[in-house]
Amino acid sequence: MLRGFIGRWLFACAWVGGLCALPSVTVAQPDATDPIELTELSLDNPLTRSPREGETTIAAIQIKGNRSVSKKKIREKIDSRVGGPLDTLKLQRDVRNLTKIKGLFDVKVKTQPSSEPDSVVVIFEVFEFPKLEHIYFIGNDEISARTLTKKSELKVGDPLNVMAVEEARQKVLAFYNEKGFNKVQIDIKEGTSRSDRGAVFLIDEGPQQRIWSVKFVGNSIVSGSRLKTQIESKPSIIKYATALAGGYVDRRKIDEDVNRLTSYYRSLGYMVARVGRSMAFTDDNRWLNMTFVIDEGPRFKIRDINFEGNALFGDKQLEPLLNLKKGQYFDLSAMQTDVVALIDAYGALGFILADIQPSPRTLEKSPEIDLVYNIAEGNRYRVGRINVKIAGENPHTQRIVALNRIDLRPGDIIDIRKIRDSERRLRASGLFLNDVQKGVKPKIVFNTPKETETIAEGNREGSFRGQSPDRTVSTSTQGEGPTR
Repeated sequence: MLRGFIGRWLFACAWVGGLCALPSVTVAQPDATDPIELTELSLDNPLTRSPREGETTIAAIQIKGNRSVSKKKIREKIDSRVGGPLDTLKLQRDVRNLTKIKGLFDVKVKTQPSSEPDSVVVIFEVFEFPKLEHIYFIGNDEISARTLTKKSELKVGDPLNVMAVEEARQKVLAFYNEKGFNKVQIDIKEGTSRSDRGAVFLIDEGPQQRIWSVKFVGNSIVSGSRLKTQIESKPSIIKYATALAGGYVDRRKIDEDVNRLTSYYRSLGYMVARVGRSMAFTDDNRWLNMTFVIDEGPRFKIRDINFEGNALFGDKQLEPLLNLKKGQYFDLSAMQTDVVALIDAYGALGFILADIQPSPRTLEKSPEIDLVYNIAEGNRYRVGRINVKIAGENPHTQRIVALNRIDLRPGDIIDIRKIRDSERRLRASGLFLNDVQKGVKPKIVFNTPKETETIAEGNREGSFRGQSPDRTVSTSTQGEGPTR
């Protein structure tokens, strides 16, 4: 009786359009151990219930609220389809995809009953960022508003995004710092609210600071003139305020200079060298006398040199290739030259992908270094196909012209030195475009096959297998050759 009464009461509430607010109720059944849980129903929005699979379909999809973003662009991000089942998880994915569209900051989805049975109309309501109608800078005396607008990367007509306005403030601030305005303050007066229609920045520039002098203290092995070539901070060329004078005080650049000087000393073997700086401004806070204070420390020598991972060459075969020997002071440039020599030794025998990583290891109790070269020899390669590609409109240079200048043929063991020599001959021919500044020059590139094998020793004469048929060395030349 009780269950029948509650059922008829629920039906009555539903029939009058859900005017009766039904809270969650648990009623114990006679002769049953499990209770029945009755939850609130909403006939207006099927998303609040849990329909059976395929119970509700989508009769139509509507898009509202868009002004600048086209409906076509919005529909491209919606996976839900008319006629398909109503899928709550898919609708949630649709909302996430729509919020990624530039210009939208929020998306809401709702449903309403359709005239068709067991179907609903899905409505995506999008909220667009307002448009930037103006960009103003107030208080900028030394730098023009046009320059600041360019540096801010804001444009009239772009979406007024609060984060974009803050990023613009940071970019303008960084630009002022680069120009020596280290005490500049920039506040956003408009552009932090969605009700705003533009971006307004209030600027207090402060003094423009320049470098009067740069000195070094504590350096004995390297002259101050040499150290000046290692840093970016330079004194002003002209000792009065002019845009051409340069020499701006950029604290970020000064910090980087400290790191550059430290790295330079380490490259010379001063592995525990320390570099500081002293900054003294004039009374008007416009000119800086900067001093780099250097504690060189001891210069480290090479105690021992070892090789790890080498199987093709023994240690006694590799050691003569090195210019940096035991007992010498450590020198980074010399070590890098030695790495090239080791790579060439492997590359001359077809191991063109040999990887050699030097590892200087300092000792704790003495100013000495153990230098270890970690070697990954890789596989040996032969030349497979040689492809010639000549770029440019209507190239006239024949393929054989490039091949004649390449000292490699299919079946040859690849020699990295021959590749470099062939590139030099291609550049020296004058037939191809060779512009170092633009990075355009004749070059030889090689591609290895996906599946590698070790070259079999004792192949029959005239054959090459393993890696070679699929290993390609392609010559790429840019520009036009002579007319045929």
